[in-house]
Amino acid sequence: MDRTHRANNSFKHPVYSFDKALYVGNIQFPQSIQNTPQMAVYRGGIKIKTETDEASKNIQFTVSDDKSCKTFYILITQDIQPYIQEHTVQYLKTDPKQDYKFYRIDLIENKAEQPDEDTYKWNIKDETIPTDGRIPDSTIIIIFDPSFVDKIEGGTKLELPKVIMKQNIVEIAGGSEEMLHDKTIQMLMSSLDLNLIHTRLTPEIKQNHKKKLVIAMANPES
Repeated sequence: MDRTHRANNSFKHPVYSFDKALYVGNIQFPQSIQNTPQMAVYRGGIKIKTETDEASKNIQFTVSDDKSCKTFYILITQDIQPYIQEHTVQYLKTDPKQDYKFYRIDLIENKAEQPDEDTYKWNIKDETIPTDGRIPDSTIIIIFDPSFVDKIEGGTKLELPKVIMKQNIVEIAGGSEEMLHDKTIQMLMSSLDLNLIHTRLTPEIKQNHKKKLVIAMANPES
């Protein structure tokens, strides 16, 4: 891909302020693996920084949106392509005929029976990609083999539903952890073109290491 596409891409990068809410995303691998695979996560023209906790086999990331936003999309797929017109990235797309997992999640008020229970929960719904392959601009895109994913579940007012990998992920990948990591490397290599059209966003301040909640963000290219 021509590197000029990055400079001319049409994604509007968000401006972070106190009017924004920060949501924590988690990707959980089975404890049976020795090393947690790496993966690429994107949203709204930004490559999202991920952090891995090897002890818990968990990958964590954060996304920001207006506090009024109660709906998110999560897409797990191996192949994303930019739709380019006049040297400008108009949107991202994928082949709707290929394997993928695509979810719509809506934050709704949960009438808790106990006062100390969380008053919000996520309604999770399986969705299909439109026939033209266009992906909603605000979709959280996880570049990974969807056949490795078991489900997404849970979540709180500030935590997105957790993406849970299958317990037999090693067997699905070919029977060895080495083969799993080889496949992961191939997926990361296939996403290199996406890195050219996405800005990196890095955290400045964190609440604590355990929760890893980002409370301020900065765009290094600004």
